[in-house]
Amino acid sequence: MRTKGFSLIELVVVIVILGILAATVAPKFIDLSAAARTATLEGVKASVQGASSLVHSKSLIAGNQNNAKTDTPTPSITLSSGTSIVLSYGYPTVPGPFSSPNTLVYWNALIDIDESFNIIPDIQVGVLIIYPIDAYPDNYPDPNSPCVVVYNEVSAKFGLPDIKINECI
Repeated sequence: MRTKGFSLIELVVVIVILGILAATVAPKFIDLSAAARTATLEGVKASVQGASSLVHSKSLIAGNQNNAKTDTPTPSITLSSGTSIVLSYGYPTVPGPFSSPNTLVYWNALIDIDESFNIIPDIQVGVLIIYPIDAYPDNYPDPNSPCVVVYNEVSAKFGLPDIKINECI
C-alpha cells in the first residue's frame, strides 16, 4: 500500500511562495506613518536644542546669561540676520500670542523648518508648540497633544530649557 502526500521539496516551495507573498503584502497592512512622523519630530527637537545652545553661547559671550527676561534692560542677542532674540537666563524666550514679532517669524529665525510645520505659543506663558500642520488642520494642539514638540523656556538661573516630544499615534 502506497501512501500519498507532499514531498519535502513541494512543501519548501509552498513555504517560500507564502513568504514572498507575506513580504510584499505586509507593508500595506503595517502603518508606519506614526513612527515616521515621530522620527521627523526628533529632527525638529534636535534643531531646537541646537539653536538654543547656540543662542546660549552668544549670550555667554554677551555676558547676559544671568538675566531674566523681565530684567531691565531686557537681555537679548542679535542674530546675523538682524533678528533680535529676547533671552531668559541665556536661552531663547517664547513671545506671547499677541506680541511682536510673531512667534512663527521669531522662531523661524532660529530654526529652519519647512512650511509643513507650524510654530505657536501655548496659552501658558513661556511654552512653545511645534507641530505638523496636517496633524491639526482645524485646531491648535496643546502641550499634551500627540505629535508635537514642546519647548518650555528657562525660568531659573542655571536652568535649561525643557524640550520634549509627544509621540505621534
